[in-house]
Amino acid sequence: MDRVLGGALLVFAVAAVLIGWAPAPGVTAWMAQAAFLAGFTALSWQLAQRRGQGARRRRFWEIAGVAGLILTAGAVLRAVQSVGDPAAANAVRTVPTILLTVGSGALLAAMLARPWRLPRARRARLLFDMAIVLVGAAVGVWVVTMAGRSGAERPREVGWAIVGAVTLLVAACALVRMVLTHSAPVRVLAGVTLSLAIALFGVDRVLNAEIVAAPDVRATLVARMVPALVLLAGARFEQLRRPPAAVPPRARRSGARVAFVAVGITQVVLVVELAARGLHIITWGALAGSVVVTALVLVRQYVVLADNERLVRRLDETVAAMARQEERLRYAASHDHLTGLPNRARFDAEATRLGATAEHGRAVLLLDLDEFKTVNDTLGHHAGDDLLKVTAERLRHCVRQADTVARLGGDEFSVLLPDASTQDAVAMAHRILGAVRADVRIHGRTLRPSASIGIAASDTRSFEALLRAADEAMYEAKRRNSGFALAPEAI
Repeated sequence: MDRVLGGALLVFAVAAVLIGWAPAPGVTAWMAQAAFLAGFTALSWQLAQRRGQGARRRRFWEIAGVAGLILTAGAVLRAVQSVGDPAAANAVRTVPTILLTVGSGALLAAMLARPWRLPRARRARLLFDMAIVLVGAAVGVWVVTMAGRSGAERPREVGWAIVGAVTLLVAACALVRMVLTHSAPVRVLAGVTLSLAIALFGVDRVLNAEIVAAPDVRATLVARMVPALVLLAGARFEQLRRPPAAVPPRARRSGARVAFVAVGITQVVLVVELAARGLHIITWGALAGSVVVTALVLVRQYVVLADNERLVRRLDETVAAMARQEERLRYAASHDHLTGLPNRARFDAEATRLGATAEHGRAVLLLDLDEFKTVNDTLGHHAGDDLLKVTAERLRHCVRQADTVARLGGDEFSVLLPDASTQDAVAMAHRILGAVRADVRIHGRTLRPSASIGIAASDTRSFEALLRAADEAMYEAKRRNSGFALAPEAI
């Protein structure tokens, strides 16, 4: 066991024995509390000086050290007062109780001061979860406070019972926020332990009238040492861990479970109070809390369903947008960006498919614009691009639906004719030449474009062989200025 925690437990055990047998149990109890709180203060200052931690954690432990000093002062003052009046060791003492309350409040404020860095939708859901749990905690505080108030006769005792109830609620708020959002400036184990210690201080305030009137004073004095011991343990738990890096808080996924647990506890409290007291004011308060918790759960579930619908709708929109983007990318990968015609990759794929399915031969026409470089040099590249677009559109109107027109690059186009004979290919070449040679007005100039076409057709030759033969025939047509030429094997 850790030596600090072991020493604290040893002090607690020795103090408990002395409280049970010594003549002045109040002095022993409050001095033991002062020792625990002084140890908490020392550990807090050590944690504040720790290297490798964020500024928020350092500031928290600095505030915790100040709170520890205030708590220690309150416990020492109670011990001194117990020396003068041993019989009133459990009674409410205004100044020491104020010090203990202020110290607890300062520690709670430090735990709640850390801002949230969560999306708005998640923050709203967490607020619902916190509200559900806090209303459930309020039911328990109501029951405990009303039970404590029943023994309080003087206004001061009632006031301290109310202060204790507020402390309990704020401690529950700090605990719930830390569990649901991981936003506490300490580790989870230390945060839970510190919140529990402050809650126990609140229970001490709420039940102070019952504690004073308790027949076994020594047992209550032992119990009142527990919050200080737990507070010391919380600081030590944090010290035993490595210093964490400064990271933003992250939301936890346990919100719904915590909320439903709060509903269950509220229902149990209501059933127990109905069985024990009947329709008493305490029972009515538990019933009201149960109704509020149930209503909050219903509203929360409605909000969750609405959020889920929005998420599903966004997911559908995202999937549709990705599908459209995928289609655009696929189109861009297989088509020429200038003319919109299939590119060389798409042309090759169609030729491969055609080679496996064509039954009555196939033909390839390779077209190259004549004097295209002259157009680029005299009118500019924009005019050349416009001429390519016009040519592509004319080619589209010439071919059949099953044919494939592609731009292979530069001013070179290709037409793939499935189930076509040599005569079909020649007829298509005549149609294309007639369309391409029509006058076109570009950038204020009337152009009379011309083209040379190489034709290759076969029932058995591969597509690559046809394309090479068409390329040779095209250059032959250019050399002879004949408009088109047939590859030798197609003649």
